[in-house]
Amino acid sequence: MKALIVRPQPSAKELCDALCNIGVVANYCPVVSFQQSQPQPHILEHLSHSEVIIAVSQPAVHYTNEILAKQSQNWPISTQYLAVGSKTAAYLRSCTHLSVSSPKSEDTEGLLELLASYDLKGKKISILRGESGREMLYQSLQQTGADVVYVESYQRQWLNFDGESRVIQWQFDGVDTLIVTSFEQLKFFAQQIPTQSKNWLHSLQLMVPSERVAKLASQLGFTKVHNIKGASNQAIIDSIQANYIGK
Repeated sequence: MKALIVRPQPSAKELCDALCNIGVVANYCPVVSFQQSQPQPHILEHLSHSEVIIAVSQPAVHYTNEILAKQSQNWPISTQYLAVGSKTAAYLRSCTHLSVSSPKSEDTEGLLELLASYDLKGKKISILRGESGREMLYQSLQQTGADVVYVESYQRQWLNFDGESRVIQWQFDGVDTLIVTSFEQLKFFAQQIPTQSKNWLHSLQLMVPSERVAKLASQLGFTKVHNIKGASNQAIIDSIQANYIGK
């Protein structure tokens, strides 16, 4: 296996190093970086009184934590905290010093299944995210009668690259596996690859974190898609060790 990792720094290099340690040749191509946003005061007020707070990514937690610190505000105490993935849950736990739940299936569907047992009618819910994403989660929670807002704590800065020259290098390196950890990053990465190289791109073994991203991959033309049901570096490593090494 020779893998190309598409995820933000520093996680991309961390995963690359971890894969090299288990004998997998890997390189990385980050396509996005992050910059802090400033939510409106009424959004932060809603957050401070929320009965349920949901984090959809580590950057959402990181930048919300920075915003609260600058405002000399603490994370709410009498709140149910949830996160889409185990890695995000661990990070949120380290920031709040409170219990955080996460679903076994690390995606929107898993989170909604986890929330199905909650009585959410009239409850204030805050979804920590960037400037877009998780619309299905928002709409589904609204339908329960909950008072839902997005806390948009950061913006994505997309990093264009020369797809033609990069593909030539990746083909020379023998890349046969692509690891992409979000819906938006897969869509952007695919857009950077020139038309004449699409057949090569779609021939790669593609590892994705959820069924939602797997469906997008199939729509784009990928034919060998593996949903590993998680976006953490450990989930990726475990899947590679179980399914590829020595096979």
